[in-house]
Amino acid sequence: MNIRNAASVLQGAPFLAMDVGGTNARLAIVQRKPDGTIGVLDQQQYAGAGFDSLNDIAADFLSTRGPVDDIAIGCTGVLRDDKVMSNNLPWPVSLAELRNLGIARVAVVNDFVAVAHAVQCMTPDNSVLLSGPTVAMPGPTLIVGPGTGLGAAYRIPIGNRTAVLPSEAGQIALAPGNPREVAVLAKMMENRSHVSAEQITSGPGLLKLYRTLCALDGVPARQETPAAVTDAARAGETQALEAVLMFCDVLGSQLGDLALVGSATSVYIAGGIVSKMRDFMDRSRFHARFINKGVMRAALEQVPVWLIDYPHTGIIGAAAWYVEQSVA
Repeated sequence: MNIRNAASVLQGAPFLAMDVGGTNARLAIVQRKPDGTIGVLDQQQYAGAGFDSLNDIAADFLSTRGPVDDIAIGCTGVLRDDKVMSNNLPWPVSLAELRNLGIARVAVVNDFVAVAHAVQCMTPDNSVLLSGPTVAMPGPTLIVGPGTGLGAAYRIPIGNRTAVLPSEAGQIALAPGNPREVAVLAKMMENRSHVSAEQITSGPGLLKLYRTLCALDGVPARQETPAAVTDAARAGETQALEAVLMFCDVLGSQLGDLALVGSATSVYIAGGIVSKMRDFMDRSRFHARFINKGVMRAALEQVPVWLIDYPHTGIIGAAAWYVEQSVA
């Protein structure tokens, strides 16, 4: 399939854009506007576990909206033999099944490559500054998103175009920053030889961290979901509060590491988890841990960290990526 055949998309024909994560799938009818931006005409969110496949979700969405010729998908995982495979998805994604719905062109891109394309559309109204200066120096942008896993990508400006480098940053080894975190890592390693970054900085990771802290303290774990842990932290439960603050601390360290690896001059955090614990960020050592990189501290002090506060980021990103690929 040649995306560059999608001339109608460049001319403003509506098409379907999807933001597919491990928990939710967000679908929208979108359209390229005359000024080149992406407009969302209609959208709906689905719980992935409630369906047997992405094909069923797409069929349900299009059943009341009419046919489209093009689908652009931002999806966690990697494409292998016309299927997207990911440990974080409730089912494999089959491009062939989607084309069987009568779709002429179906294209998929890593979800954080999609978010990276959306970042170029971000304005101060779409994001909240968490730390650092308000203006970034020219250079690569790191986009990170704690969700069902920990996604990350680098957006690299090259002339008038953009190159986006996806990564598997969530699978790098977890690096503790103090004795309490060392104890957490040791406890987690009782059942596995490799503890990855997303074992803490993700939704399931927050719950796992909370349960690990309870086990270390010899108290029962009373909370059963990441949201319940955050609510319990606000209510003052000791282990829940420690879990949320440690999540923020460790995330700061990980972002600092990833910014240095990719020479990023700005950082954007996407995903709903950090937004839901925004009130804890200032109470944590997030910023201190972000810049605590020895001789590179001064460089990281010049790197702004933004929290994306926009509901359609993944959808806009997938659509923007598709439009860019459609240009002859």
